[in-house]
Amino acid sequence: MKGKSCIGCIPVFLAGTFGVVAADRQEATPRPNILWLTYEDTSPQFIGCYGDSLAKTPTMDRLAAEGVRFTSAFSTGTVSSPSRFCLITGMTPTTMGTGNHRSQYPIPDFVHGFPKYLKEAGYYTSNNYKTDYNNAREKEMIAESWDESSGKAGWWKRKPGQPFFAVFNSPHSHQSRTMTNPWEQYEKQVLNRLDSSRMTSTDAPFEMPSFYRDTPEMRQQMSRVYNSISLTDQQFEGILARLEKEGLRDSTIIFCFSDHGEGIPRGKGSSLGLGYRVPFIVWVPEMYKHLSPWGSGVITDRLVSFEDFGATVLALAGVEIPEYIEGRPFMGATVAEEKEYVYGACDGLDSNNELSRSVTDGRYIYTRVFTCHQPWVRWMTYYDHGDIQKIMRKDFAQGLMNEGQAAIMQPREAEYLYDLNRDKWEMENLADNPEYADLLSHFREKMEARIIETRDAHFIPEYSYAQYADRYIPYTLRQNESIYPVEQVLHAAMLSGMGKTVIPEQIMLLDDNNDIVNYWAALGLFVSRKDLSEYKAVLAQKIFSIEYEPAKLYLAGAAYDCFGDDDSRRILEAGMLSGNTAVNKITMQILLNIDLGKSQALLPVVHKHIDIYGNEKSHGDVEYFMNVVLNRLEGKSFTFSSFW
Repeated sequence: MKGKSCIGCIPVFLAGTFGVVAADRQEATPRPNILWLTYEDTSPQFIGCYGDSLAKTPTMDRLAAEGVRFTSAFSTGTVSSPSRFCLITGMTPTTMGTGNHRSQYPIPDFVHGFPKYLKEAGYYTSNNYKTDYNNAREKEMIAESWDESSGKAGWWKRKPGQPFFAVFNSPHSHQSRTMTNPWEQYEKQVLNRLDSSRMTSTDAPFEMPSFYRDTPEMRQQMSRVYNSISLTDQQFEGILARLEKEGLRDSTIIFCFSDHGEGIPRGKGSSLGLGYRVPFIVWVPEMYKHLSPWGSGVITDRLVSFEDFGATVLALAGVEIPEYIEGRPFMGATVAEEKEYVYGACDGLDSNNELSRSVTDGRYIYTRVFTCHQPWVRWMTYYDHGDIQKIMRKDFAQGLMNEGQAAIMQPREAEYLYDLNRDKWEMENLADNPEYADLLSHFREKMEARIIETRDAHFIPEYSYAQYADRYIPYTLRQNESIYPVEQVLHAAMLSGMGKTVIPEQIMLLDDNNDIVNYWAALGLFVSRKDLSEYKAVLAQKIFSIEYEPAKLYLAGAAYDCFGDDDSRRILEAGMLSGNTAVNKITMQILLNIDLGKSQALLPVVHKHIDIYGNEKSHGDVEYFMNVVLNRLEGKSFTFSSFW
């Protein structure tokens, strides 16, 4: 077991030894209460106990000083709903097809919220208040998991002596507070509720992330992060005071963690350490120390991921862990063997079609970007609404950013490798360093093996989820080798972003008899569209031979951006006017990434789409995304106020 004491580097005990001792102790000890203090959109870099001396987080810092602080805890996703799906089920979104934000796809009947098993074992379960479980059975899952899920829920409604599992979700550090809402709304939501002693001023000397310009305007925006997290800490102080007042602190195990990385540009929604790595603290009272492999005041680099959290709670409560749960307990009477790697996934968000995959050993994080035509700061309505992103786009347009800052506004590389210990803000991409070639290859192999082993459901376009919805849910669709030959699909996807030399093979794969292979070949050609000048004739032929609509659209987008031909433009126009929302999303994604002048030539059909579908509830998510399309093409938004 890896770990060290905060004082004197006292070694921790081996998990196996503790497992034997714990078995005897647990029988004579009442079952523990378990409290989760969860919060939104926060990375460890902005918490006091993780080394930020200007952060005002005394409640979390005290928990860490008396408990266990994890340095290698990772969410499985970089936005809330995929992460919270994993937390409630113990299943990874890539297996279930639940990685696209708020997509609400069906999942197998055998999957349940893990608190259901606690209820059946006699626990009182309460959730205050966020759910965001991202699947079609969400209402059923809430009902079966919680005795109460509301803004008034808490342990105080249980029967006398009944053990409890209580979750409190603080909204104060959410992206809406840290960057998205207007400053006036942030003042009402955060500053007006925060004790003056906890406030960080706009000119405080905190460290600016290296990927941002260090200007007064950007410092003002970043001060929101510190104050929003401080308000979260203030809320947790009140919850723990009530726990203490009611005499429950000495019988309650406390988890304190965020749902994914920081709610700022290149944090949340980005497949980097800043998107995945979370602050995570566990506090264990004396009577349950036998259930922990660690002592007090300990820092551990044990590698844990969100699929492990539910399994660990069940283990702490002495409840059998269902076989289908992918996670394994890192605390309890028997502790699972330590992981060597954990895996992360970044998928669709706000109609933005993204796909990146990551693997980390806790120190290094490798990311393969399959949609590298998009920058880290992608075009998304919710993000572009924020002042910080508006400032960044303006600074980039005016050439005010240095090379590292400008890089996050431009198309991405296919591969990234960062040393999280030595490169706090992930600015030095080691994938370009020959000295790390073997490590890069090793991580790439791990990622590919994971995708194949789990038959990652998100390499199947959402268009096909709908296409086969009468026969398959995403979980079962990914198991169909005829529809989804995963190794062939992955091979085609791995060519994306690899430059000129793979273009002939990508063109050849357009003739493959599998739609999804065609799709990845076409998307890869879209990524390399600036290098297609010598292939005009063959692409003109292929566009009309491809039947799979998503592949046809990306190929047309590549040809239109490269050649400006009428046939490709007409295909994009048809995509914009399609009644299929998946087709609409892809078409809009293309318009956001190709030459601005060529996109603007399609403005009449964009407005025609609005006339037809603007008030259709079934197109709500698409129309929301349409705001950012018009922002780019016209510099204004047609219905922006209706969403805020």
